[in-house]
Amino acid sequence: MARQVALADLIGERNWSVDLSAGSATFGDDLRFPIQLLGTESHVDGTWLWAWANTESGLPPALLHLCGWLRDYGGQSGTAELTDPSFPLERADGAKLALVASGLTGRPYYRGPYEGGALFFHLEGVPDGPVASERVITVLSQVIQAWPLPHRQVALAFLTQQGWAVEDRGERLSARHPDGSTIEITFDELGRIAQFGGQIQGR
Repeated sequence: MARQVALADLIGERNWSVDLSAGSATFGDDLRFPIQLLGTESHVDGTWLWAWANTESGLPPALLHLCGWLRDYGGQSGTAELTDPSFPLERADGAKLALVASGLTGRPYYRGPYEGGALFFHLEGVPDGPVASERVITVLSQVIQAWPLPHRQVALAFLTQQGWAVEDRGERLSARHPDGSTIEITFDELGRIAQFGGQIQGR
């Protein structure tokens, strides 16, 4: 999720286009990245189709390495959503599948909408660094709202991974960033995030 927030900040409002023959995606006039295809959502019949299973489109094999690797990973781990060629979006939509793939590979993904559906692909060569200090709370809020995860463990692991010095004070976490920003996270009796506080330094 942090990668996606950072990518959105980088791309901004730029238009997107994909050149399959070149194996790249362009955003606006100044950003261009190599891609690996993941798959497509059809909003006509409400299904997901992995790119490796889209044999009728004649997709370049060089752009299918990543989704082929995910298929093999799914076979080894017993994850049917990574090995079944197509299935209803109610079972798993493109955003969930692409986010799982991002977690496994360390690459951000992009959802390119088109009439009747959306294309999902991973971007290579995108600068990979921590999100801006002011975006940390946004990421944590989105994650805990989207999935039933243990809030304390998620917050502690994420802040540490992002380079914050974290002190666990029982009912709250206190974190300091090298830029001087601070975050205080308090938890309720069930270990859920109850409140964010602190001070974020401007750029």
